[in-house]
Order: sequence, then C-alpha cells, then structure tokens
Amino acid sequence: MNPQSVISNHPCTLVRPLGALSGWQERRAKELMLRDLGSCVRISEIAEHCNLSRSHFSRAFKKVTGHSPQGWLVMMKIEKAKSLLITSMPITDVVYECGFADHSHFTRTFSRLEGMTPRAWRRAFDHATSHPRQPPVIDRDIPNWRTHDSLVDSVGQSRAQELHA
Repeated sequence: MNPQSVISNHPCTLVRPLGALSGWQERRAKELMLRDLGSCVRISEIAEHCNLSRSHFSRAFKKVTGHSPQGWLVMMKIEKAKSLLITSMPITDVVYECGFADHSHFTRTFSRLEGMTPRAWRRAFDHATSHPRQPPVIDRDIPNWRTHDSLVDSVGQSRAQELHA
C-alpha cells in the first residue's frame, strides 16, 4: 500500500483513494452534470473542466462515486424523473425535462433501475400517499383488549379477535 493513501497531514478524516478525483474536481463535475441534466452533456467537456483527459476522468470519477460518469448521470436523471412523477406533470413532459431522447428509452431505463414502469411507479406513489396507514387503536375500556384496525380484512380481524380473546 502506498503511504500517501494512508498518511495525510490534511485534517479531513476521509482519505480519497489514489487516482480518484480531488474534492474540487468531484464538486465541479457533479455541478456541471446536474446543471445540464436536461440537455446532452459531454463527458469530455466535464473532464476538460477538471483538467483531465476523458479516460482519466472516467476512472477517477468511478473511484469516488462507484459509478461511471454516464451511469451516475442516468441515476440522477431517474431521481429527477421521480421527483417530477409525484406532480401532475404528464409523463411525456417528464421524459424531455429529464433529457431522455424519447418515451421508450425513458421507460426502459426507468424500469431497469426502479423495477417498474414510470406509470406504475406513479400509481404506487399516489396509492401510498392517498391511503396512509393509520396505527391500530387499542380499546382499553373493554375487559379483553381488542385491536381495532380499519385496514384489517375480515379474516385478519377475526384472527386478531381470537388472539385477544
């Protein structure tokens, strides 16, 4: 192991691996990538802003983030898409707002990363927020404490009564 990777006079407790981007390079790269999220971002231009070649930048970026620049950018686009999908914005507008070329590319990418289509994700989010789960209420005035839960089906409710009786 190289002593420079372990020993440091810098007060920061987090030591970056050798060959990784410096702090300012990482911040600048992410800032540039996020600023132009809706448009086509060239990795070579970002590398140039960090004073690195494209290949060195890509390797150094992956050492810091664990993802290639392109992979990290796609993940950020999907995160932005999820934040827009919770609004009433049409999915077609979300596609172009996040910088995807077309609807099918967006749907394939979203499904690969999230495990469901954007429409299914929106429905699941809407369902989760429109039906908040209420905690069960224990009625302590009845000698045999009973749990009352509006979301328990009839089988579950009869089972709960058996357990508490």
